[in-house]
Amino acid sequence: MPRRASRKAPATLPSASPREGTAVHAKGTERVGSILDAAMDVLVQDGYAGLSLRGVAQRAGVSLGNLQYYFPTKQDVVRALLARYLEQALKRVRERVEGGGREPVQRLRKALDAILEDQDSPQACQLFAELWALAARDAMVADALAVFYAGYRAGVAELLRELSPELTPARRERRAALLVAFLEGLSLFRGGGNLRAASVPGLEQELRVLLEQVLLPPAAT
Repeated sequence: MPRRASRKAPATLPSASPREGTAVHAKGTERVGSILDAAMDVLVQDGYAGLSLRGVAQRAGVSLGNLQYYFPTKQDVVRALLARYLEQALKRVRERVEGGGREPVQRLRKALDAILEDQDSPQACQLFAELWALAARDAMVADALAVFYAGYRAGVAELLRELSPELTPARRERRAALLVAFLEGLSLFRGGGNLRAASVPGLEQELRVLLEQVLLPPAAT
């Protein structure tokens, strides 16, 4: 069976802007924000299958025609919502990794605290669960997530460079990818969804101990 040719992932997230020529004034920008907030609520509560332009318009308190002035199709709404959310999420990741203090050990601990805090949000975790499912059949969503996780891994790899300078760049990349996958998978059990009941008490504290044992040199712990 021939192997499927791999697609080259884009270097940037999709645009969060509405249709060209719209939302050029403050009122339009505010309305677009309200529409995307409503789309987020519908996607989290009803899933992608339950997301419709009419439902989003009703939730946002605008007419269907008004919504379609900015976003003609359901795909346009999802693209803009995805871009806005992932851009904000990637910014938070970078700020936490880079702004947690001068010492890399401090940044590691603060970044981990912030990630665990995010995972306490059922909305955020449910949204990512929907995006992961969508990525399996939607190239645009898959590409956007690839860009997001590339940035996430890059921040973790830079932190690893300071924590473990003896690692080669290739090993740092692999470890960063494993750490990101580990933390993202953890959200399935911490996001307030159906799997939260399968979680284990004390998981967060054990996670901190485990990561510090693996990542930090003995003198740093």
